[in-house]
Formats: sequence, structure tokens, C-alpha cells
Amino acid sequence: MSNTRMNRLLEILREKKIEQVALTSPGSICYFTGHAAAIETGPSPFAPLVVALVLVRQEEPILFIADSESSGDVAAGFEIRKFQGYTYERPLRGLEEVTTLLVDHFNRLPRSTVGVEMGDLPAFILESLRSNCRQLEFKDITDDLAPMRAVKDEDEIRAIRSALELCDVGQAAVKKCALPGLTELEVFGEMQKAMEQAAGTRLPILADLVSGIRTAGVGGNPGPFRIGEGDLVIADIVPRRQGYWGDTCNTCAAGEPNTEQKRVFHGIESALYECIDRVRPGTPACDLDSFLRQRVASLGGAYPHHSGHGIGVTYHEEPRIVPYNQTPLRAGMVIALEPGIYFEGKWGLRLEHTVLVTQTGAEVLSQFRHTL
Repeated sequence: MSNTRMNRLLEILREKKIEQVALTSPGSICYFTGHAAAIETGPSPFAPLVVALVLVRQEEPILFIADSESSGDVAAGFEIRKFQGYTYERPLRGLEEVTTLLVDHFNRLPRSTVGVEMGDLPAFILESLRSNCRQLEFKDITDDLAPMRAVKDEDEIRAIRSALELCDVGQAAVKKCALPGLTELEVFGEMQKAMEQAAGTRLPILADLVSGIRTAGVGGNPGPFRIGEGDLVIADIVPRRQGYWGDTCNTCAAGEPNTEQKRVFHGIESALYECIDRVRPGTPACDLDSFLRQRVASLGGAYPHHSGHGIGVTYHEEPRIVPYNQTPLRAGMVIALEPGIYFEGKWGLRLEHTVLVTQTGAEVLSQFRHTL
């Protein structure tokens, strides 16, 4: 796994005439090393501020990781160097610790260029490297990594399938628990419990879970709002499992939906499956977006968001299914397609499946069935 991806990275570096690289985004760390950095609670004394992957030509790649982080998921072929992440004996200086290690490592190098991810590299580290390693030039390679990660390897597809199995569990739980009188938070709690029991561990979970008139606003976090008889409930569920994300969305009714809601639901469902039928290598991403927007417009509405997106070590990645993106689909891409429709001050709904682009079309990876 890692050797293949590292070789692809080396090819990019050769093309760009870049000798070294330092990657710091959680997505890149997981993609290249297999290490899924702890993200559930965000920055804290118990979660490292930075994990860094450093590759110097002709040397073994090094993963700099806090001593509070397990390295058991790191693939073979990487040297592990630990820095102190948590201590009670002196002030917490995890960022300074890893910066010192990086400066010492790069300071020994001759004049050369280092590829970095500017959007995910803390300014403290960048300025320290620039001040102490003046022989080095730092070049942003973020846009070079995105197309590379867009086409998935077999082990990545397996990981995404596994995450989507949890989405299926979550959607079943929402369908069962979205009852009049319960709050959005109570439904979310049952959904989370079902997913974590299936996974056997705590999970990072993103979720739009809104009901009633709140569905007209596209989405949002669950709140203390009670579900009413006949209310629609949008559940857009995005769990991370072993570093890879799943993403599905369903809209169901608490009680009996009205005739208009049924009509629109079946219209959006048809649009989604017709769009899936149009997925094949060579199709520009924007063509799928255009098709879905036209179909939703024919139902008398619209949606103020993307029509879909790639998914993998990050929950939104290339290819984005949006009007401007002319990137052609390629076999091995995994995309979530999510048309929606929203009526201001009334209600809205959205449906989503995640599909794999194959040599001949698309395979639907999420297994649950959309039901109102």
C-alpha cells in the first residue's frame, strides 16, 4: 500500500523538481502511512497538534508523531520518531517539540526545494523552518496531491465500504427512531449508539440531522427540537472508520408524509438513480451537476450546494460535482451524489448514495434503501 503511493509521490516530486517533502494534513498522513490521527476531540492536551511525514530523497521516510499517539496502524517502511505531546511536569509544548525535530532534520540538508501543504502547515513551523533553514525553498504541492488521491486503490475502496456499512446502520436507526415527540438529539443519540456498537469503538461522526421546518435550511447539527407528526427528518451521516469516511443521506417522515412530499421524494430518488446511470469514465464532473440541477428544477425547486463530491481520507475531496469542475471521471474514483430540494419556510429533503466509478459505469457502495 504505502510503497505504491510513495512511488507516485516520488514521481510528482521529480516532475516538479522537488527534492524533499513535509506533509502535515491528516488526510495525507493517513493516505501515505495508514496512520489515522485522533480527531474526535480536536486539539487538546491528549491529541497532537501536528503529525508530520518527511521524505528526503534516498532516505527512509519518517513519521513524526506525539508519544501519546499509537503508531500501531503505521504501515511498514516508515521510521517513527516521537515527540512529547502531553506532560504535567512542565508547560505543554507539543508544537514546539515537533518543530525542533523538523528544523534539526532539515537544517542538515543542502540547498533544495521542500514540498509542503501550505493550508495544513502551521505558520509557527513554516516560519521556524524558513528562519533556520535558509538554504531551503518551500513550495506548495497541495494541488498536485489532490488528483493523486482521487483515484482509489483496492485497500482504500475496502475501507470506504467498511465506513459505509456504518452509514447503513445509522440510516436504519434513524428510520426506526424518528418518531413524533422525540427530539433530534435523542434520534442522533440512538443513531450514534447503533453505529458505535456495530464498529466496536468510538467514532468521529459528522451529521446533519434536522426535522420539520429546519429541513428547509439544508442541514445542521441536531438540537433539542421535537419532531412533530408528519415532519420530515434529514439524516446526512458521515462517519470515519480507520481513517476513511463514509457518507449517505436519507430523508424520512415521522408519520404519514403528504402527497406533495411523496411526489418530490420519488422525483429526487429518480434523479439520483438516473444520475448514477450516467456515471462512467470520461464524463466531466460538471455534467453530472448540470443533469441533477435540471432534474430538480423540473420538480419545482433547487438546492444551494454541490451535487456531490469525492470521498476518502477526507470527507470532501476531488472530484467535486459542481458547475465549474470539468475534471473527467476516472475508474477508481469514489463519489457521493446528493441532490436535494428545499422550500423556504416549509420543508426540504435530500438523498445521497456513494458510488464507485468502474470501467463500465458505477457501483453503488452504500447498501441502504432510501425510504420516506
